[in-house]
Amino acid sequence: MQAYWRYRGKSSPRDEAGDRWHLLPFHMLDVAAVMEALLDQRPAWGAVCAASLGWDVAQFRAAAVYFALLHDLGKFARSFQSILPPGSADLVPVDRAPRYAERHDTLGYLLWMDHLRSNLPAEVLPAAEHARWEAWIRIVCGHHGRPPREGDSKRLYADDHFLPDDMAAALAFACDAAALAGPLPQPADDLDPRIAWQLAGLMVLADWLGSNQFHFPYRALPMALADYWADHARPAARRAVTASGFAVCRSAAYVGADQLTDFIPYLSAPTPLQRYAATAPLAEGPQLFLLEDVTGAGKTEAALILAHRLMAAGLADGLYFALPTMATANQMYRRVGGVYRKLFVKGEQPSLVLAHSARQLVEDFALSVQRGGRPYARDDASASMSCNAWLADSNKKAMLAQAGVGSIDQALLAVLPVRYQSLRLIGLSSKVLVVDEVHSFDPYVRTLLGGLLRLHAAQGGSAVLLSATVPERIKRELLNAYRQGLAQPDLNQPFPSAYPLASHLSSGNFHQRACETRREVKRRVRVEQLHDEAEVIELIVRQAQAGRCVCWVRNTVNDARRAFDLLKDIVPQGQLHLFHSRYAMGHRLEIEDQVLDALGKDSDRAMRAGRVLIGTQVLEQSLDFDVDVMVSDLAPIDLLIQRAGRLQRHVRQANGDLWPGEIAAERRVEQRPEPVLYVYGPQPDGDAKGDWYGRLFPDAQYVYPDFAALWQTQQALLAAGYIVSPGEIGEAGAVRQLVEAVYGGASERETPPALQEAANKCLGEAMSERSMALFNELDWEKGYCEDSSKHWVEDSGVATRLADETKLVYLAEVRDDALQPLCQSADSRVQWQLSALRVDAKRLKDLSPAWLQRWKAHLDRLAQEQPWLSEYDLVLPLVASECAGVWLGQGVDARGREVELRYSLELGLLWK
Repeated sequence: MQAYWRYRGKSSPRDEAGDRWHLLPFHMLDVAAVMEALLDQRPAWGAVCAASLGWDVAQFRAAAVYFALLHDLGKFARSFQSILPPGSADLVPVDRAPRYAERHDTLGYLLWMDHLRSNLPAEVLPAAEHARWEAWIRIVCGHHGRPPREGDSKRLYADDHFLPDDMAAALAFACDAAALAGPLPQPADDLDPRIAWQLAGLMVLADWLGSNQFHFPYRALPMALADYWADHARPAARRAVTASGFAVCRSAAYVGADQLTDFIPYLSAPTPLQRYAATAPLAEGPQLFLLEDVTGAGKTEAALILAHRLMAAGLADGLYFALPTMATANQMYRRVGGVYRKLFVKGEQPSLVLAHSARQLVEDFALSVQRGGRPYARDDASASMSCNAWLADSNKKAMLAQAGVGSIDQALLAVLPVRYQSLRLIGLSSKVLVVDEVHSFDPYVRTLLGGLLRLHAAQGGSAVLLSATVPERIKRELLNAYRQGLAQPDLNQPFPSAYPLASHLSSGNFHQRACETRREVKRRVRVEQLHDEAEVIELIVRQAQAGRCVCWVRNTVNDARRAFDLLKDIVPQGQLHLFHSRYAMGHRLEIEDQVLDALGKDSDRAMRAGRVLIGTQVLEQSLDFDVDVMVSDLAPIDLLIQRAGRLQRHVRQANGDLWPGEIAAERRVEQRPEPVLYVYGPQPDGDAKGDWYGRLFPDAQYVYPDFAALWQTQQALLAAGYIVSPGEIGEAGAVRQLVEAVYGGASERETPPALQEAANKCLGEAMSERSMALFNELDWEKGYCEDSSKHWVEDSGVATRLADETKLVYLAEVRDDALQPLCQSADSRVQWQLSALRVDAKRLKDLSPAWLQRWKAHLDRLAQEQPWLSEYDLVLPLVASECAGVWLGQGVDARGREVELRYSLELGLLWK
């Protein structure tokens, strides 16, 4: 019997009924069989990979399967075997084992470099080609989500971890297993780095699936490798891949422009932008569309139409919607959920996954997860959405689903040096990447997005970018990033001023076409300036008493709370809503539902009359609400345009009701009074000083520190008097004209010197953010290796966004003499997540000493029961106050000062 049968690969049985361990050769065959099955799912990709190496498909398959057979070479190390639970006398003794000081993935790479590659016989590995296989061994040894270590100033040696018998056993296995894969070809070229990253993702996936004991039960007795391969590993691998939900689903044929309302049933008639999406000629190969149109013009549906056409043309096999916030992702998930099955052939079982850090709290997603192969759903809407449970159990797997909706952060992790980024990359590589609100990202995120577009293009992926107010410089930056991935020179020609505008970019062409927009969203919003807070309050009260619904978007949470306090004794109870980010997630979701019920698209006059909504920036990008009157604090022009998009968003009758469905679309006319956006800000000042904005907004000056942009925004709106959507070229108040006046240097008004200083400081900070993003981003052209980044970390160890450090706080109160989550739920698994919120780490660092001492016994007991709660985060015990719906606590800030904490169902978390 070969010595390699004395080594274990797995030793954590799922139950006591079967064997206590799985022999290492069996596990290595399991994973290689899954790799083979995954390649069967991607024949076109395999053909491209083979051609790039000068091989045929069978040769590429042989190489991929053979090296997958070697993925756990490091477990032959006696040092690894020594850390497993006690075994039997049939296994290798571990009394002379070296200390286990390196992970087994790195040990496998060392074993190859120091011993195997030079000792494998020529019929297995041609001696002249050793160096050509180095990229392959890095890929398979990096199956735990990051490349193996290759040593730094201290050289790593296999002899320090393997005994001679271990190396002999590994060599024997590498020789015997070669017959299962077939002879290795002689590579004429090095492995293309684009292929290396995708192959690394498949390797991670193969190892995950090949470690599933349900499909690959433990076997502790040897049997012939060929017999196990044919009778056990390969059949189980096919079952595992099918059960995982990762299998490619066939795309449906394109329905045609005249059938769009069948594809998206709630379209009464396609908009001009949607007609463009339905009829614009597609290019060959990867391509990018950038769609610019006003809010409400149907950009989401246009993106779905383009994705449908690209998939039907064989240029993609799925899609992923990347949104700027969790709230926008939640809404998009519901919109895509009603359509996504039509992207695939009837009878296929595509999964739709929601990908962000709080997705398990979204009821529609929780209901969509298949249990035992069947989704359970409460109604027809949620029944249309389903997600394979294996794909749904981790954000790391989210990109593998055939359709996905999530935050931009989940997609950006594909180009950052985090564990399992290659898994995200392989999931995105064949999908249409749709990115919404591309204008809204800061320089750090936008730079990472450029890196993602660059790599996505290089991998052959297509993309659709959506925006209502993207400045030309940002548009050029993103388009050029994609062109770089296509190995094309940057665009230098001036862009047309037309708006709306559709841009289409491919390796061979760049076309831009002016579009019309739909009649219902063509409008002029009058802009009135307000400079006195009492005047704003009086306006809101007057409008609400007249039966109109009103929204005031404030720039900070403190300002929103102040406005709420000023109005709560005037506006009738139940008619005033406050919405911001400092509520526990469960309460935030409840408020979100209340706002959508009262002010959403389907709300009626009875629900809307006299409603007042006070909120922060989360409103402008998250909720699809519609108000009669809008007030906004002065903010940058693109945000004001976004906020104005929630003003009379849906065409209504004079009484506030939607037009009945039997009324033809062309007869539906907005009958409410002229829309007015009231902008509350400082008095206009042609010689404004540095405190011009901060005097009125002492907190918001830190949120929007580019006072020059704010001043130019105010001046542009004063000059125009209107926001005209979309407006004609050169028309005062036209959306394009306003955006370029503030961001594109088109303004004729010279910024006051004191405010220009602030702008220069912001420019320096933007350059710093861009540099940080470039430093963090992977150098994918180096291939899958440790040197592609100097700081590989876990996925929580690198930022997808730059912001002040935050702390996740779990709110708890004592019930039945134990700390329990503040937000209760029928699903006990999500109660703690529902009770969590993020706070500024400078404001709240820890519990105060006295508060910690008071609750120490309870906290210690909770730490034993739920250790994950307090390992990195903070559990905050609260006691109910004399006021209903209010709890109190104590903490300390980053400077050690005591902080009085107050959590209110009405106002959220406050501190003094």
